[in-house]
Amino acid sequence: MQRPSFLRLSGLASLLALLLSACSGNPDSGEVPNAAPPTGHYEGAISYQGSELRTALDLRETKSGQLTATLSFPQVPGLEFEAATANYQAPQLRLEEAPGQPGGIVVQAVREGDFLRGVVNWDSVRADFVWVRRGEAPAPGFLDTTLTVAVPGQPALRLRLLLPDDTLPRHPALVLLASATDGPAAARRATHLARRGIVTLLLPPSAADSGRVGYWGRGTVAPRVAEAAGQQPQPGFAVLEAAAAATHAEAAAYQVFNQQRIPVLAFYAGLDTTVQAAASARRLRPILGYRRGTQVQVLAGVTSDFRRPGRTGSDGQWQWPQPAPEYWNGLVEWLKAR
Repeated sequence: MQRPSFLRLSGLASLLALLLSACSGNPDSGEVPNAAPPTGHYEGAISYQGSELRTALDLRETKSGQLTATLSFPQVPGLEFEAATANYQAPQLRLEEAPGQPGGIVVQAVREGDFLRGVVNWDSVRADFVWVRRGEAPAPGFLDTTLTVAVPGQPALRLRLLLPDDTLPRHPALVLLASATDGPAAARRATHLARRGIVTLLLPPSAADSGRVGYWGRGTVAPRVAEAAGQQPQPGFAVLEAAAAATHAEAAAYQVFNQQRIPVLAFYAGLDTTVQAAASARRLRPILGYRRGTQVQVLAGVTSDFRRPGRTGSDGQWQWPQPAPEYWNGLVEWLKAR
């Protein structure tokens, strides 16, 4: 089987080239805030049940008064999130990982000069903190571009394209099709992959139309990925998460990948209650076929966002949530092999 080609930054696949040529820039900024936002690189720690976890927060201003925020935990490589919402009304700062969804991280803080003082809510954990500004926020590791694409007869689309900020001449690429509900999850994966050399493009499911790149879809969007895979131009590969396939009718939607010889990486989280993980994996595997490159994995003991939950250890110390390396490392390695 011929392996899908890599995308060259000097000449991306047809969709990305179209999007770049259609770029019309960002609209004018909104209201001017009452005070300048607290941009910069902050360091500190959070503590719970005697267990301390070092933290790093990077706040950047993209437009007047508009913030992006990345929270990471240096002791746990790969455990990081980009806030879906970052609001600052002097002196109060609020960051949310996944607004309106359970289990996400919420940061509420008050600015006091070069300090942020507040509380982190993470699942059932509530931890106070004081973080200090240590200088300017470093470059994010990727180029973040907003593209406005005009399609005749349709509303204009604003799409987010992330390009790795490195010197490599070519990169694999992944188009993430996400519903409004899965938007924060898609954005977290997009930034994680872009920092590790994968071109990522965020699209609503209705905009799926690309050249030889891969598609990502989760939950209820997964059948839309399969539908797009049956159209021209076809994706070179696909990544599915929590794809419901426990019944014959559900699984049949994914036959197109086997018929078109498209390799698929499918993940299920053992603690995900939105899908019958074990039953879906058993039925999906033969539907996708057994060709090289196609994998179906059920990761036991991880949440729907592929983290191992925090818990109290046998020594009474709090064990902080951990990213599941089988997912995060496995995803990067699989994509780089395309």
